[in-house]
Amino acid sequence: MGKEITWANPATAGIIGLCTVVIPLAILNLGWIPPESAPLIIGWLLFGGLVQVICGIIEFKRGGLLFATPLLVFGLMLCITPAFGEITKIWIKDLAVPPAVTGVGFLVVAVFVAAFFIATGLVSWFLFVICLILDVGLWLVGLAAAGVLGAAAGAIGWILLLIFALGMLYVACALFLDELFERPVLPIGTPLFKKGALPESGKKASA
Repeated sequence: MGKEITWANPATAGIIGLCTVVIPLAILNLGWIPPESAPLIIGWLLFGGLVQVICGIIEFKRGGLLFATPLLVFGLMLCITPAFGEITKIWIKDLAVPPAVTGVGFLVVAVFVAAFFIATGLVSWFLFVICLILDVGLWLVGLAAAGVLGAAAGAIGWILLLIFALGMLYVACALFLDELFERPVLPIGTPLFKKGALPESGKKASA
């Protein structure tokens, strides 16, 4: 029998796809690059989102629910969908999309990330902290776009999203090197929680 061929770990590629979207978007929304650069970011949104979706599907194939779900959610909702929105606005120049529409999208994802960052505590405390930063950033950006909070809150939110992306870039490098060398090369911290801890406590409570 030949050697069984299995899928490689796609987490590194998916995380880098996420970072190549969040970092340009953050510096654009913070005003660090001119608004005229926005159309150039469409390519980053489309292909960064596509990388995340492909990696998410592979991760589902491997049984990795923790990373597969956010890669698909972020890739489709925060990358590919906004990219098509920007393309539509370019084609239809008089189209005015209320910022609240984008804000609602951010808030929907923020609700999921509230559960996701808790789950990352099963992996490491560092991942838990930067995903908590992500969730706070999404809430601030979403509420600011929806008109509930002011522009200053939105700017703080984008700074938090930038910090998250830089932290995830470090995590991607750590996962890549650790897997190749088959030992920890870059530390990402120990887990905060043990698997089965929450279900066991739930059983005790129901009993």
